[in-house]
Amino acid sequence: MMSLIKDKYLDFRRWQQQPFEYHDTNDHHGCCNCGNEYENNYCPRCGQKAVYGPISWKSVGQGVLDVWGVGTRSLPYSLWQLIWRPGYLIRDYISGKRQVSFPPVKMLVIVAVVLVLVNSLLGVSYNDGASVPNVGSDAYNALRDNFFDWMTNHIGWAALMAFSLFIIPVWFLFRQAPRFPRHTLPQGFYIQVFIGVQFLMFMLLSILLFRLLPDVSDSGDDVSGFMVLLVLPFMLLFDYKQLFGYGWWGTIWRVLFALLLMLLLHRFLAFVGGVVYCSHIKEWNSATSYLMDAIGLLTLIWLLLEMVILINNRFWQGCVRGKALWRPLLALAAFLAATVVSYWLGFNPPLEVVGNIFGVLFS
Repeated sequence: MMSLIKDKYLDFRRWQQQPFEYHDTNDHHGCCNCGNEYENNYCPRCGQKAVYGPISWKSVGQGVLDVWGVGTRSLPYSLWQLIWRPGYLIRDYISGKRQVSFPPVKMLVIVAVVLVLVNSLLGVSYNDGASVPNVGSDAYNALRDNFFDWMTNHIGWAALMAFSLFIIPVWFLFRQAPRFPRHTLPQGFYIQVFIGVQFLMFMLLSILLFRLLPDVSDSGDDVSGFMVLLVLPFMLLFDYKQLFGYGWWGTIWRVLFALLLMLLLHRFLAFVGGVVYCSHIKEWNSATSYLMDAIGLLTLIWLLLEMVILINNRFWQGCVRGKALWRPLLALAAFLAATVVSYWLGFNPPLEVVGNIFGVLFS
């Protein structure tokens, strides 16, 4: 019994790493489209498939699915792979194997549309903006709440923007990965698109699951909290481990750092938006408050990124010379200076801003 289970597991592992088998045919064909004589599966002149059966009801269904692009590079099969081999699928796609997956951006849009339809049919509502504290300008807080409402009604774009904030942290954290080193920022974009699709898919499954459980609120905030605090960290852990090839510990600390940096980048951009908007409406006190918060977070992000570089370079093994420490020390000095200036001017220091962020997140 144990031997059978082990064999099944090994077969599953082999399928995860190489699920596709390609076979050529030596049959001779005459292309129905351009008349070219050739062998193998597709015409080298026009690309038409070698063998087409008669038009049937199956052909009709295939034609209907082609409207959504589901007919080629199956959407359901790509979603199935995002459940069982997400990191390997992402690696295959960004390595150049485009035919292994449904187009990722189109997949994100379709899954987001399905999620919106399910939310509408089930009456799922969101109130994310209410969990964000009102600080600074009342006009900016109202604008921010309207933006949250827009994100609720445009889940696909919201997911794309949210996961795009992972691009730079993941690029820094996994740039020396054993399995996929030195990935580029454009490749990082597609990595996050795939993960955004996976997140929305699990969110859809969670909504359906919550509806089956008794005494569970219909609010989408319950599902969102469950997804962000519980599902997302484990999802990133398995995705990045399969994609980049680090061990469990190496992947765990990098995922935690990526989540922290993504959260700080999100808040930094919000503060920059506050500076721009409050300056535009000439609310200078609020603009100054947002500016100090943005500077403090920027110095903290800089310091954390320099720490990541030191760890990736294995400074404890003496691989980093003394002259390489000047950038982390400069980042630390900038962070301490921002803290002192914030105290002196009566604004929140950077660590207090971060504390407020986590207080809201876990409240």
